[in-house]
Amino acid sequence: MIYQQNTIGADVRVYDETRDYRPVGVITLGDELVPDSVVLSADKSTLYVNGTNRWQFWREPTGEGRSVFAAFDAHTLKEKWRLPLLGSVEHFAASPDRRFVYNAHNDRKMVSKVDVETQTVTPIQIANLGGHKVRVSADGTRVYVGSIIWGSMDEIDATNDEWTRHITFEDNVRPLALAPDGSRIFVQLSRMHGFHVVDVAQWKVVDTIAMPGMADGSQPPCEDKYPFTIDHGLEITPDRKYLVSLATTGAFAAIYSYPDLKFVKRIEVGQQPSYLTVSKDSKLLYISCRASCQLYIISLETLEPVHVIDRVGAFPQRVCVDH
Repeated sequence: MIYQQNTIGADVRVYDETRDYRPVGVITLGDELVPDSVVLSADKSTLYVNGTNRWQFWREPTGEGRSVFAAFDAHTLKEKWRLPLLGSVEHFAASPDRRFVYNAHNDRKMVSKVDVETQTVTPIQIANLGGHKVRVSADGTRVYVGSIIWGSMDEIDATNDEWTRHITFEDNVRPLALAPDGSRIFVQLSRMHGFHVVDVAQWKVVDTIAMPGMADGSQPPCEDKYPFTIDHGLEITPDRKYLVSLATTGAFAAIYSYPDLKFVKRIEVGQQPSYLTVSKDSKLLYISCRASCQLYIISLETLEPVHVIDRVGAFPQRVCVDH
């Protein structure tokens, strides 16, 4: 199954890959809540979704937050339970065993850690305001949160839920990718066509990788308003063969060899690719294209598209798959 979130459409669409990508269901959170991120439990039986009411700026004076974290049966798509979260949540990331899910907050200096077994929430204080992308290290001991407002990134010690370090960049932090061995962090920024390489031990930028230009040699444009996107989407394949970086305004995916980060190929996709995920066997790459409302499925063996799902909903972004 493919679980694909739509920001403007305010739903999660589900597609069955075994039946020619047929749509099999839709999940909504209700109450004007917009889903943000999706991830499956370790046993693939439960889909976790967070969401926020982006049209109601504040509800805390009434004793309620305006965001939720919810669990759905991954097969029947029926809701199992939900928890209220404070403020406006952004993206989340799960621990390697999928017991804990770390939710970033755009409007406060905190991360909400959800324990999906006990269904409890632990607030973790950080230095950043404008939490956006979250990543958890492969060993589960560190959590990294980038800021789309302050242009910085925080590190959390997941063994004691304490903030540990802070690093600043020249612009807002967008998607992150972590080296499987924990030695490096790859960071995309607003108004930047490429990504920085952060050495974790030194805690500083040690290299910058420029992305290739368009097929005609020109550079992809920058959005003319906040958040000034050029590139949005970064992932290392589970087999550690490739790093994939999306040129959002350029409408292509750039494939780099890993770990040496040598450019391999540019793959043209739909308009405004903004998120990607990879199957666990590293055979398929899934890229959502928010402006053309498409989901591209690309073979990582041939580095060519093998299928395109059209009309997947309004402004598709986050995606997860069960294989």
